[in-house]
Amino acid sequence: MEKRIRIKCVVIAAVLLAVTTVGIIFGMVYKKKPTEIKAETVKENQTYEMPKAMEFTAKSLAAAQANGQTVDVKIKAKISPSDAENQAVDYSVAWGVAPSHGKESVTDYVTVTQDADGSLTATISCKKAFDSDKIIVTVTTRDGGYTANCTVSFVGVANNIAINNSTLNPISDSKRGVYYQLGTNKTYNFDIALDNIFGKVGSQNLTVTVGGVGELYFGDEFVSGDSGMSSFSNMSKRNMSDIVDRFINYVEISGNTLTVKTGSTILENHYDEKVEDTEYYTGTTYKGRYVYPDEYDLGLTGGKDYDVNSEFNAAAIPSCYFTITVKDTVSGLSETIRVWLVTSVKSVSLDKTSVSI
Repeated sequence: MEKRIRIKCVVIAAVLLAVTTVGIIFGMVYKKKPTEIKAETVKENQTYEMPKAMEFTAKSLAAAQANGQTVDVKIKAKISPSDAENQAVDYSVAWGVAPSHGKESVTDYVTVTQDADGSLTATISCKKAFDSDKIIVTVTTRDGGYTANCTVSFVGVANNIAINNSTLNPISDSKRGVYYQLGTNKTYNFDIALDNIFGKVGSQNLTVTVGGVGELYFGDEFVSGDSGMSSFSNMSKRNMSDIVDRFINYVEISGNTLTVKTGSTILENHYDEKVEDTEYYTGTTYKGRYVYPDEYDLGLTGGKDYDVNSEFNAAAIPSCYFTITVKDTVSGLSETIRVWLVTSVKSVSLDKTSVSI
């Protein structure tokens, strides 16, 4: 019975590639000594089965170009059955679906070089970015003309991320650093810009989280219904990250736009709950109230603890802020902006509605 000859490709250990659902992301592989490649990504002298698709990253290509090199990956064709007499193959490279660069020479972007004439091993070299186009590497047996293909893609992974707002100017001071001052009850849109050395970011997945930095004292403020005097009790420290949702009510990313919606109250006026004494009408309790200092000698009480805690807050609040962090899970890059809430203008009026001159 005639034996059918089949082939498949395997990747030689020039680089260990992370397998994904869409292919393999190639790390940096230079024409350098192996010791310069991270051990956790490379296992020398080991053979890896090559998938039907592979991807070169912008990061690896940029690093290679900076050293005047290409990104090189060794592949090897495996003929089946293994005892076939003629083991010679030929490699070729051609454009697949290529709307951007299909009219250019494919070898300006990717080349395939066999180790020797008919050799099973060859080197795929990526010279420059080819956007979302696809390149097909084909190996063909000289006996029988059997073929196997590998689709090569370029992933424009970002190596820089920035968050900006065209209408807001960030504030800089020695305690909060650089931060944005956001008004209460407002919606802000920030632009998320991802970039790489080629100016072509083709793969991204953005997530957003909020947090806070700093600790302040909060407690229960009782305001007497008779005298109007206040006193604090049950005071304790709370971290800004634990109460950020009171001030940053909503964050969302749509495309490359970050939307932020602020709360209705600044931290200095914050309390968790208002409890009226409807039975004896002795007063009102504001639970979880920010322990503010008695700047105007209003006669605030709460003993020594109040004095210490309110002084702590007065000194600490200029260094507190909330954070909004955007992360691109594809590249692993993240950017954090700092924000602080101030009271927004709600209306305007004049002391006189008409003037006679």
